[in-house]
Amino acid sequence: MGNKPNRQGNAIAAEWEEKSYKFPVSFNYAMFSVLLFFGLLLAGTLGFGASLELMFLLLWIVVSLLVMKLGYKYNEVQNMAWEMGKQSFEPNTIILVVGVMIATWMASGTIPYVMYWGLEIISPQYFLITALLLTSATSLATGTSWGTLGTVGLALMTVGNALGLPQAMTAGAIICGSFFGDKLSPLSDSTILAATVAGSKVMSHVKHMLWSTVPAYFLTAIIFIILGLKYGKEGSNMQQIQEITSAISKHFDLSWISLIPLLIVLVMLVKGIPSIVSLLMGVFSGLAVAVFTQGFGLAKMFDFMTNGFTVKSGSELVDTILSRGGLYSLMSSFLVVLLAMCVTGMLEQSGILGTLVEPLVKRTHGSVFKITLATMLIALITNMVGSSMLLTAIVAGSLMRNVFKNNNLAPENLSRNIEDVGTMGAPVIPWNSNAIYCSQMLAVSPYAYFPYVFLAFFVPLFDLIYGFTGFAIKKLKPEKLENVEPATKAV
Repeated sequence: MGNKPNRQGNAIAAEWEEKSYKFPVSFNYAMFSVLLFFGLLLAGTLGFGASLELMFLLLWIVVSLLVMKLGYKYNEVQNMAWEMGKQSFEPNTIILVVGVMIATWMASGTIPYVMYWGLEIISPQYFLITALLLTSATSLATGTSWGTLGTVGLALMTVGNALGLPQAMTAGAIICGSFFGDKLSPLSDSTILAATVAGSKVMSHVKHMLWSTVPAYFLTAIIFIILGLKYGKEGSNMQQIQEITSAISKHFDLSWISLIPLLIVLVMLVKGIPSIVSLLMGVFSGLAVAVFTQGFGLAKMFDFMTNGFTVKSGSELVDTILSRGGLYSLMSSFLVVLLAMCVTGMLEQSGILGTLVEPLVKRTHGSVFKITLATMLIALITNMVGSSMLLTAIVAGSLMRNVFKNNNLAPENLSRNIEDVGTMGAPVIPWNSNAIYCSQMLAVSPYAYFPYVFLAFFVPLFDLIYGFTGFAIKKLKPEKLENVEPATKAV
């Protein structure tokens, strides 16, 4: 997600290994609690159309009662929630900053400029593969999927909509590219954390991930080329495209100056400057360009930054596409991330989550395939329950590190499994903070874009193939076999 080593994550990882729970949890109770949690969540959102933030708020009392049934007092349960909720501070701050930045970039002409030239240059037939490649390059260079989605991804989404391509399909290409770079970039905090908790070096971890990521990426690219040829017919929607480009050129001063905010953010991210600082600079630079080149007053800009950018171009289509952003536009995402982290924190810190995944560790019996499968299932369960890539890496890494060592398997295998399910799986779990962010940035429901995030499905598939065949499974060197613990300590 970000682009700096996460010290807080490392501290939590160390704490996890030493954690002991006040009250024992039976496997059956853990399974019941998690199934009830997911059953109510899915019933509310899919069955009755309730919002995620409402469901997590209602689930607060349900999960509290489940944890209190173990023997905890409510103030202890509440502290569990706050402890995990604190981890939402950084992603939630980024969400709010991006909302404000989008409004300033609309007003400054940054996104309209990219959209204008995208419509002029990019062929509809090859737009999907272009979107995949551009977001991949951006996220690989910056190390942040969220930064890529909120900048290049957002601009590409508007172009795809204007070209008449299915929204969910365009979102899938953008998400695949954005998380591809986040997964492989040595600047990414998810990459650094996965390597750290598994006990491998960052660059060794990145190189080992190529075995699963590269073939999966090629398959993904081929599918988007085929889909582009099918849905992006040359010459289609030309009247609509002409309407959009004409309205943009009429209402915005389109010059290279409009690209300055985008370039500033990308350069700062590549330089390793924290995402929040980089994006805030995008806000201020966008504000300056909007005031001095587009003629908006400060009072109007502050209104845009709070309530979202609006334009009356005379084209209903253009007005719909460009009326975006604002602080309040992402308050729903803010609430979902905060409440999800708090509620799932109760499940994690009470021991319910640890008890649920413990049997998977015990049933590996030295089989490389079973070890791989168990690691991926633990990562998937944690990602679904914890709504966080951070927690996923910590739990799976801490639980499985000694299992890999005891079976002469290099830590790079573990870190690869963690990222292939943890990082790539996050945007396809609808209530995960990453999926929520993707949905808000691209204005597409996670349930809609889910089938098109091909990379998230292909990458774990190659892990399973390698686990079954033994191909691309790295063994420990002889000198690394010293001090291997005799048995795995379950949570």
